[in-house]
Amino acid sequence: MLENQLLGCIPSESLNGRLNAVEFMQGDVLAKPGLQIDRVIFPRSGLLSVVVELGDGAQVEAAMIGPAGALGGAAMFGARQHVSTVVAQLAGRAWTVSVRDLVQIADAAPEFRAAVLAYERYLLAQAQQTAACNAKHSIMQRLCAWLLRAQDEAGRTEFLITQEMLAKMLGVQRASVSMFASQLQDNGLVQYRRGRLQITDPNGLAAQACECRAAVQQQRERLLPRELTLEKA
Repeated sequence: MLENQLLGCIPSESLNGRLNAVEFMQGDVLAKPGLQIDRVIFPRSGLLSVVVELGDGAQVEAAMIGPAGALGGAAMFGARQHVSTVVAQLAGRAWTVSVRDLVQIADAAPEFRAAVLAYERYLLAQAQQTAACNAKHSIMQRLCAWLLRAQDEAGRTEFLITQEMLAKMLGVQRASVSMFASQLQDNGLVQYRRGRLQITDPNGLAAQACECRAAVQQQRERLLPRELTLEKA
């Protein structure tokens, strides 16, 4: 089983001998600006974060890539280099395929080419929404929205993630994340213990989240083919 929705758009015989299995650990850097795109990464599990790096070394998340998508898909349309840093937010597994092979496959499977283009547009929509969210919404709202978006993209409700990583992705102090995560736990919305976070009341989280999670969901449904939409956990 391929476990990646984009690859599911390709006739299985077209992938024979072209897939390479890889694993990534939390914190692994999978792309850097200016690096050549030689292979496209299709997550099977876990979660990747597209981040913006600032001059002081801080990283702020702009978009997420889960098993519905791909890293490096823009190479199929002529892009040669990565434009952003991408780190593994949650450990997982992936398939990789060379750009040359993918271009050949896409020539014979226009529905696959269209799906990859749609996913690239969805990543841009995520980044635009995140920029507005970071500028206008409170830390609590953003934290709740981030947890729900991670659930949507990864297709699961339990994550191995530290408060330090959460703070980095939101671009805030760790103490702020610790305080608000404790409030969410006290209210029965999440359980957090030794780096393991579980969403226990997604509806309660949604009530405290900003509008941005819903906006990203709407963009996902509008832009992506139905087969690229994961069932909500």
